[in-house]
Amino acid sequence: MTTVTSTRAIHQQANKSLPAKEALTWLKEGWQLFAKAPFKLLGLSFLTLLTAGLIQALAGPVGLGISKWVSPLLATIMWLAIANLAVKGKVSLWGGKMRSWANIALWSLTGPVIAWIQFQIGDMLMGAQSMAALASGTIVDVPAWKVGLMMGSASPINLLLLFVPMLIILQNRSIVASFKHSIVAVIDAYKPMLVIGVMIFLSVALAPYTFALSGLVLGPIVSCACFVAYQRLFR
Repeated sequence: MTTVTSTRAIHQQANKSLPAKEALTWLKEGWQLFAKAPFKLLGLSFLTLLTAGLIQALAGPVGLGISKWVSPLLATIMWLAIANLAVKGKVSLWGGKMRSWANIALWSLTGPVIAWIQFQIGDMLMGAQSMAALASGTIVDVPAWKVGLMMGSASPINLLLLFVPMLIILQNRSIVASFKHSIVAVIDAYKPMLVIGVMIFLSVALAPYTFALSGLVLGPIVSCACFVAYQRLFR
């Protein structure tokens, strides 16, 4: 018991001493991981974005709500593909226990909650009428930077919960334990994680300017870097 406790203390202290430049190492190794199967990861990224988009195109707020619930599930599939590439050397969607996937489905309910927060910020930036039109799938004339800021506004929450799906699906941890360990890990290694957070924000906030190419291309690369961070922080 003493050995486990002391090892954990040393590990936490090591995380707290990580400099911001450690994120550059994660990004470099993430790029190397991405380069092992770039077309497969880009293809999977396209399929996940397309699936979420098609679901969102369903009638009004219902399609939007379902899309926001499904999106974390699709993101977990992406994490699993990256994990298999890193560990087994090939992109595969096989893995995780039934109980873990059930927990992922429950955890994905955070998607609509986070979307609701984004829409509240959107109300402040663009007005309730414009947001209601966007929710119903109607194209409205609003500044691209406001849309990007609204989309990226969830980045701090997403950063804190970044490791939750990986802990659930790869380590079979409970939802509560995964929330706790993800938040603690991000806060302990806050210097490099803030750099990763900026990259996550840019991959989303630039979408209105790049026709979603930032999320499609930059997203998988940043995800690979995030998986490297997961490997380093949860050894």
